[in-house]
Amino acid sequence: MISDEDFAAACELAYGELLERAPFDTGNLALNAIKIEFPSPQECQIYVDEDIAPYMLYTNEPWEHKWIKMGNFKPGQVVERFRTWDNPNEGWWNDACEYLINLIADLLGGEIKKT
Repeated sequence: MISDEDFAAACELAYGELLERAPFDTGNLALNAIKIEFPSPQECQIYVDEDIAPYMLYTNEPWEHKWIKMGNFKPGQVVERFRTWDNPNEGWWNDACEYLINLIADLLGGEIKKT
């Protein structure tokens, strides 16, 4: 059994690593929406508060290539363009979670079992 202090340190490390991997445009997601809570000494919850960053889901998902309306070319002008670019952050959450699972297992001497 690990000590409460070691467990809390592992959680804080995981939280910091997640913050570093979060997309950073305005900083809202990394600086305000990613939270850590300790409901008990041996329980840690790291999550995204979607009330603060309701767009978080879309930072992880692939973008559909489709026709979109874009403005700001000339005052009052709206142009349709075909969006062919991909989400530069696609999969960041999944990749970060996989990294953190392995990190915590290594730190605490755990074993990862896939079911």
